[in-house]
Amino acid sequence: MVTLKGTVKFARAIDITTKKNEKMVLLQLEVVDELGTTYSCQMWPDDPQHTELVPMIDQLRRQRVQLDIASYSVRIREFKDGTKRPQVSFIMTNVAAAA
Repeated sequence: MVTLKGTVKFARAIDITTKKNEKMVLLQLEVVDELGTTYSCQMWPDDPQHTELVPMIDQLRRQRVQLDIASYSVRIREFKDGTKRPQVSFIMTNVAAAA
């Protein structure tokens, strides 16, 4: 696993419906490291820490965090203006406050 330290630029909980018509909450953080690189991180409900983070997700903005990157995915995303670009999403776990 890779450990990432940075400041939370953006945090939200997204209500989604799966293809099997199941409802779940996806947690999304954008974390900026000390070099200014932004990482789009996600946490799904199967992570043991998910239920702990849901109620506090709105308070994470501008907080220093340390987290582990468990995995990632890359896909080609088509934007509203018609352009297509690769997009990377990191699956996070073990989120903690960082000094």
